[in-house]
Amino acid sequence: MTDFATGEIIYFCFICLVLLNFLKKNISMNNIISSTLVIIYFFYISWGLNYFRLPLEGQINNDMIIDEEKIENLTKFFSAQCNLLKKNINFREENESDYLNFYKYLIECKNEKFKYSNLNFILSYMGIKGYYNPFTNEANINSSIPKVLIPVTIYHELAHRQGFASERDANFVGFLKAYNHNSSEIRYSASFFAFRYLYSDLYKINPNLAKDVYKSLSDGVRKDLSAVSNYWSYYENGFQIIQKSIFDLFLKTQGQKKGINSYNEVVKLLLSTFDEENKFILNDNT
Repeated sequence: MTDFATGEIIYFCFICLVLLNFLKKNISMNNIISSTLVIIYFFYISWGLNYFRLPLEGQINNDMIIDEEKIENLTKFFSAQCNLLKKNINFREENESDYLNFYKYLIECKNEKFKYSNLNFILSYMGIKGYYNPFTNEANINSSIPKVLIPVTIYHELAHRQGFASERDANFVGFLKAYNHNSSEIRYSASFFAFRYLYSDLYKINPNLAKDVYKSLSDGVRKDLSAVSNYWSYYENGFQIIQKSIFDLFLKTQGQKKGINSYNEVVKLLLSTFDEENKFILNDNT
């Protein structure tokens, strides 16, 4: 892809500048402190204050009791959705650029702008599907991840771009946007995303029941699940542990008490907003 992200160019130049000054021994403690403070200042002024906005859970019924039966029913709902949508769609298999351009057309025609990253190799080894650059207001996507993950990842990063800083909220808004899209390909990505989170929680509660639900999946959906698992297994490395620990600490300093586990809290939002038919409703106006 030739869709260069401005932020990645800036990051590259910044790293080169730091290395150059380090080699020339021009870096002092005062320079480090002042530069860090400037970066933090621009981060919060440009976007960081969104971490303090009212979370989406304030718009749902917090008195709702979430039990095994509710998780089971919604997991089964999404297993059926995945089977149906997978049967009705035909992902473009010709080459990588075909389906990437296809997704870009489907999403950007709704005035949702994003960019495919040119750092896919690095992002994959860091275990990152996409990221939002608050300094350039760019949603960047790792286009080398399994294609079923790409649409919902795009909408997750676009949710950050729209001011949803919480990973839980960005996960839910990203899912909701993809789920309500008129394209079967995009809706499949959303349903696949929701199924994986719900299945994981159901498996922790009742492994045997979760296995029965898994058996109901079509061969095509199972193939996509295997592709995702194999992809991340291939890129698994020790550096990911360090990266996740740093990101976990960052999220906690921004008020997300569960840190990197905030992503999994999307399950509560899914269960609390499901209308028991086929819609997800935050409040009476959505």
